[in-house]
Order: sequence, then C-alpha cells, then structure tokens
Amino acid sequence: METKPVKKQRNVAIELWRLIVALAAIGFHAGYIIARSCNEATGYFMETSNWFFGSSEVLLVFTVTAGYFMAAHFAKRKSDAAYMSLSASQRAWDYTWARIKTLVPVLIIGYVLAILVCTSFYYPDYTLHDVIVMTVNSVWEFLGFHAAGLRSMGNEFFNLNGPMWFISGIIIAGYFMYWALCKNEDVFCGFVAPATFVFLGGWWCFSGTRAAQTAWSTLGLQTASTNGMGGSAGDTTAMLGFNNGLLYVMLGMMGGCMVYYLVKKASEVTFSGAAKAAMTLLNIVCSVLLLWYTVYQPTYFMLDRWTVALLCIVVITLSLLNKDGLTAALNNNVTNKLFAYLGGISLYIYMLHYPVAILVLRVMGKNTEATTYSFWSVFVPTVVITMVLSVITKFAMEKTILKKK
Repeated sequence: METKPVKKQRNVAIELWRLIVALAAIGFHAGYIIARSCNEATGYFMETSNWFFGSSEVLLVFTVTAGYFMAAHFAKRKSDAAYMSLSASQRAWDYTWARIKTLVPVLIIGYVLAILVCTSFYYPDYTLHDVIVMTVNSVWEFLGFHAAGLRSMGNEFFNLNGPMWFISGIIIAGYFMYWALCKNEDVFCGFVAPATFVFLGGWWCFSGTRAAQTAWSTLGLQTASTNGMGGSAGDTTAMLGFNNGLLYVMLGMMGGCMVYYLVKKASEVTFSGAAKAAMTLLNIVCSVLLLWYTVYQPTYFMLDRWTVALLCIVVITLSLLNKDGLTAALNNNVTNKLFAYLGGISLYIYMLHYPVAILVLRVMGKNTEATTYSFWSVFVPTVVITMVLSVITKFAMEKTILKKK
C-alpha cells in the first residue's frame, strides 16, 4: 500500500509577527499621522495617541523577512540549470515582476479608495479639476516609484495612499539586490550585504530619522544658478539625494539576506537541551520587549532604535530557525492554519488600511474640538473593515490571478 508523503507544516511564528506589525501600523497612522492632520480646516477632530507609536521601527520585521525570503528564493532556484543560464538582469526582472503582479489588484483598490476618500479629506477646497490633476501627478505612486522620491505635490506626510512608500521601497531595493545576488552571490553575501548593512545601520542611528519617506539624505551642494532652476549663486541645492525610506528598507533587506545564511548554517547544528532552553528564554524576553515597544512605548524604559532593530533581528532569526520552545508552541496544530492565513493577509492589511481609516473618520462625521473622537473609536472599526476587505481581496485573487494551474 502506497503511503502519502507527510505534508511539511509551515513555520508560521513569523507570520504572527507580520500580523502584529500590520495592525500596529494602523494604530500609528490613525492615532498619530491622521490625528495630527485633523483640525478646523478638515472639520474633524481626533485624539492624538501614543498607542503603537513604535510601529515605524518594527517595520524591520517586514523588511528583514523580505530579504530573507528573497535569498531563500534565489537558493531554491540555483538547482534549475535553465533558470541559472539566464542573465542576471532577466532573472532580476522576472523576480520583480512576479512580486508586482501579485500586488496589482491591491494597489488598484488602495489607489482608488485613496482618490475617493483621502484627497477631499486633506484638501476640502479642491475642485474636481484639482483632484484630477493630483491623481494624474500621483501616477508615480501607483507605479511603485514612491520610495524613489517621485511623488505628487500634496500633504507633507503622504500623497494618496501614503504607506505605499514602504511597498515601493521593497520593490525597488529588491530588484537591485536580486540582480547583485544573481551576478555574484559570493561578493554580494560576503561583502556587499554586510558592508551595506553596517553603513546604513550607522546612518540610521546617527541621522536620527524614523522610517520616513518624506526625509532625504543628501550629498554635496550646487548653486541654484547652475542647476537649471535659476536663482542667485548664493542659493544652494543638493546635488545627490537618497530617500530615507528607501535606505531604511534596504537596511532591513540586507540584514534579512544575512539572516538567511545564518539560519541555514545554524540549521545544520544539533542543539543540546540546555541550548534550546537558552534560546527559548532569549526569544521570550526579546518578544516581550518588542511587543511592549510596539504596542505602547514606555516612557520610563526607553529603548534606542538600534536596540529595537536588534530585538527584531533576534526574534525573526529564532522564529525562522524554529529550534526553541516558544516558536514550537506557536507552530502548534491548533493555530497553525489560523496564523498562516492571518500572516498571508498582513501585507494586504498594510496596503489598504490608510484610506479605510480616513473613511471611518468621515463616516463618523465632522465634529468639534469639544467632541474629539477617541483613538479607539477610529482604530477598532478600521481594523475590522480592513481585515474584512483584505479577506475578500485575497479570496478574489486566489480565484483569479493567483489561481494554481
């Protein structure tokens, strides 16, 4: 009697963290970014909250895992001789397009929602003509160049669906990194990735910038009279600039590539019971601190951003290694499918939540400063609606463009 091969259970401990970060992003954008934009001009008043304020740092969970799975994808395809015979450029474009096409429907939904909801919220005086002009100028955002700095003129924080800068960064950084990996794996993994990680890590700590797509790091100056823009010789502009959001994404993805090779090497080691107990304790401590920082930063126990980055890397590495007790407990037969599914829609949640949060605020109606909406009254319905919309989107995509042949 022929026996069916046992299906390998998916390690979903990391998926739980992806879900937590996606939900934390909703809290940060609703309670800080959107709340700060509420005033007499918009006609809405909402409580500015410190809940989930640390989410911008823990976005490293997304970037590090993105880098890890990029390296894992490359390693898996190395055994395919026909694939490896293709040029590095062709493999990089194929890899990038495969990622983009799975996100296009979500991009469209988020983009349309943002046009209908966000524009008139931030710019209540805009005419239909103004909205059309801004929509056309925001085409760079839709095409995925947001993190490159190609953005429409608008609100100081975001354009239409502002959080999309992060997805843009993963697409842009992913192409160049995958090309470099295909071109020379040894040089990339042995020098480029570690050197870039160290350099950008120092920049991130020194610059004091958050994961902000509105900030730039610049090199050199030129006079305004020589840059084709007119002006006097005393006026200067930057000659070369890098969007901080893109650099931040690249930092995490480079770290993720190194995590892949670390996990691969550590997987070959037979750990003793004491070593597994130590890893379990380390994972529990780091996870508690990371969750604490993500949900509500304590003012009496402040963690530096580079400490938070270390916590992210430790938790992700141990979760992917899957040798400790905490990871094993999360990967139980009862919740495995649930965590896998929720982790699978975490990226959809991130991509759709911003216009949904503003939609919730607008449905609640204009108010006064005396009747300021509480953070939770906006956050909770935003989470529910975004998750329902993400579930519907995932279902529709699995029946169409993601349908297995």
